[in-house]
Amino acid sequence: MTVVHLKLDESVVSVCLAHEGCSQIGGPPADECDRRWIYGVGGAVYESIDGLASLQDRLHGVRQTILARTGIEDAPRMLGFIAHGWHATKDGPEFADPLLTELDRGASFKGHVRYVVSSVELSGPTKERVFDLLFVALLRVVMLRYRDFERIDIVFEADQSPRSRYAAILEQARPMVTVDVRVEPKGDSALAMADYLLYATLKYLARVMERCQSETCDVGHRPPTANEVSYSAAGAVELYGHLNGRDYALRMYKAFVRSMSSIIELPGVLGQVGGHE
Repeated sequence: MTVVHLKLDESVVSVCLAHEGCSQIGGPPADECDRRWIYGVGGAVYESIDGLASLQDRLHGVRQTILARTGIEDAPRMLGFIAHGWHATKDGPEFADPLLTELDRGASFKGHVRYVVSSVELSGPTKERVFDLLFVALLRVVMLRYRDFERIDIVFEADQSPRSRYAAILEQARPMVTVDVRVEPKGDSALAMADYLLYATLKYLARVMERCQSETCDVGHRPPTANEVSYSAAGAVELYGHLNGRDYALRMYKAFVRSMSSIIELPGVLGQVGGHE
């Protein structure tokens, strides 16, 4: 039976265009700040159970190596890592770097991201509706791409939402194939890849926006996909643009770029919910 496995997550990253490395990020903006919020959803597609299992085995080994290291057993993040595994917005380098290094060797998923940029912070039903519309847009593409498969197993990362929310998303996506939908908490490394590839993409976008606000810039601001990158003679990924080797956002994204299939901004989503561009 041909089954494709899709892991999904949602996230938001904020950036201040007025201050590079703004100290107010994470709290209310100061009067002189010029804040933007990037809302996005990401999906990691595994086209075979063998590819899914292989990556899970590799990442299990990475996780065991991290747990066996000395010097980080008292890290504040350790208890959360033991209980729930990787979490992109919370992991420090001691947890994230071994994962990124392993992914540099290659990954067995294809990544997709849909996002919007808002000049106001969204909350409540408006924020949820934006995420839902982004999920619908992503799912329609994935379902079209894999319409010849017998089934698509879809896993959303659990939050406090009722299951009816995900049923409504699937109904709007108009499945062309049999789908099995589940909601699972953090802990599965395959699901963590959706979290990480999304966060890496949004952080790359935010860092570029922070570095350049020119409306006439001829350097691409969107992160490149796998088909758009260059490689050195040694086979290393080469990303050209506003970021350099000192930017951790670049380091993160380089670990995923060879697996990224599509990254699309959907500004019209904000108009559908009465949001602000």
